[in-house]
Amino acid sequence: MKKLIVLLLAMMMLVSAGCGAKKDAPEEKPGESVESLFTEGTFEGTGKGHNGEIKVAVTFSKDRIEKIEVLDHKESLGIFEAPVDKIPKEIIEEQSLTADLIAGATVTSKGLLEAIENACIAAGANVKALKKAEENKETEGEAVTHETDIVVVGGGIAGLSAAMEALELGAKVILVEKMPIVGGSTTRSGGKILAAGTDIQKEHGIEDSAEAFGDFLLEVGENQVDEEYVRLVAEKSNENFEWLMEHGVEFADDIEPLHSTISPARGHYTANLSGAGMITPLEKAFLAAGGTILYETPAVELLKEGDKVVGIKATNPDKDDITIKASSVILATGGFNHNEEMMKTYIPFLKKYTSNVGLGNSGDGITMAQAVGARLLMREAGINLTVNGGTYYGYGEEFKGLFVNPDGERFMDESIFHFTRTRVLMDLGINEMYAITTEYDDRIGKAMEMGVAFEADSVEALGELIKAKNLAETVSRYNELAEKGKDEDFNKDASFMKAVEGEKYYALYMGMSSSGTFGGIDTDLQGRVYSEDGAIIEGLYAAGETASGRVLYKEYPGSGTAIMCFLTFGREAGRHAAENLK
Repeated sequence: MKKLIVLLLAMMMLVSAGCGAKKDAPEEKPGESVESLFTEGTFEGTGKGHNGEIKVAVTFSKDRIEKIEVLDHKESLGIFEAPVDKIPKEIIEEQSLTADLIAGATVTSKGLLEAIENACIAAGANVKALKKAEENKETEGEAVTHETDIVVVGGGIAGLSAAMEALELGAKVILVEKMPIVGGSTTRSGGKILAAGTDIQKEHGIEDSAEAFGDFLLEVGENQVDEEYVRLVAEKSNENFEWLMEHGVEFADDIEPLHSTISPARGHYTANLSGAGMITPLEKAFLAAGGTILYETPAVELLKEGDKVVGIKATNPDKDDITIKASSVILATGGFNHNEEMMKTYIPFLKKYTSNVGLGNSGDGITMAQAVGARLLMREAGINLTVNGGTYYGYGEEFKGLFVNPDGERFMDESIFHFTRTRVLMDLGINEMYAITTEYDDRIGKAMEMGVAFEADSVEALGELIKAKNLAETVSRYNELAEKGKDEDFNKDASFMKAVEGEKYYALYMGMSSSGTFGGIDTDLQGRVYSEDGAIIEGLYAAGETASGRVLYKEYPGSGTAIMCFLTFGREAGRHAAENLK
């Protein structure tokens, strides 16, 4: 009987928590003893996150989870914040371990939940009872209407820059973000941005100019990009770099070239070497200045009255029917890496690839703009690179071994810039290859553990292992050229022509990784959207990756280019939309 009473009490407490009601400790009646659900005190637990171990401390009373604190983690900045903010609050409120995973940070969310669960186990909790799913209650949602001057759709670098610029020019701005966190692809980047004529360059004795930067972008764009647009990016780059610093972004004092063959050095890094180092200060500055951000609120439709765009329809996890009326809409929803149909249609070159961009990049802005007659300017390209999965071997190396296609045939100068390599692969229609070397390092060891690198005692055995029928012949030819000191096949610099010989031979599988898409909505210099007949769609702007066709062509100029381009046109769209109100 006593066990039944305790079980009933525990079930009543879980039901109460599932309804979100505040729970008080059960009263002890005279002559009746109530067993504790937890051991009182603070207990630690660990879980496996995306980048390593997550460690938490959870404080319990006899019958409640009272406090959850993250003690240590290695998760990425700009991604960990949403899970650590939402999941502990939900667990404490509901007294349940059935908190929702955070979209875009799923692995991190699971690791945090695992750590909290292990702390509960240490406190003697009945984890099975705490994991009982709440009754799924369908909510109908409500009709919600907002009115503003400008609504920005998407909170990456372009969207936040557009929103901040418009707000500072006196406009009332609402930013809607599909994901629980802002940042988009920028947050997931290494925090690098290209700029010319900066004080940091001058401190290092680097002479640079907007003209030289513009020439570089035109050259890489094979003169297929719009000169007026790339010149604007270059001319505004120092101004926009300083604008970031004025809004709280901190940069490291050093500077990095894109490659040994590309000068001058223009690569500026945030102080924390993370794209979150740009996003977080802009987000804080926007909110502090009176801007509004609606998180987990994807836009689903553009609203029109006659030929003018007058707002958006959106929704949220509560299934609210949200209408935001505005004088202007700025679309900054990113690319379409996670839209399978769009990838097949617009980038058929990528037949086999992985992507590390956020789940929010599914082409929403492009499809919404198309629905109101917008013109597209698509490119069969993106920020694509062949790398060894898990180790990123192949990024930044002036490789001294050789690259071969799946048949084991050499096809290029291995020392060239890694994004130029992708341009070569595009022309050849190759999505995967192998890096052949005899120089072992820890990354090769890690890749072997992951099953994406292979070892053999001879070239012939390695060729059989990776099914590259011409590998032995290719290595023999390469070693002959290395001995001559002259690459007669692909003109690689003699300093990189080292024979591939050793006791062990390694082949690293190199697959295509896509970190962004080129093309999208076609706009003028102010970000105003063109209709299919070439007119301007009144009230509609686009910026960033969702409208990148005029500044990016086939080859990506290098890490940090996109962020500067998208920042530039985000600010241009925000400025024009705000000034247009007057």
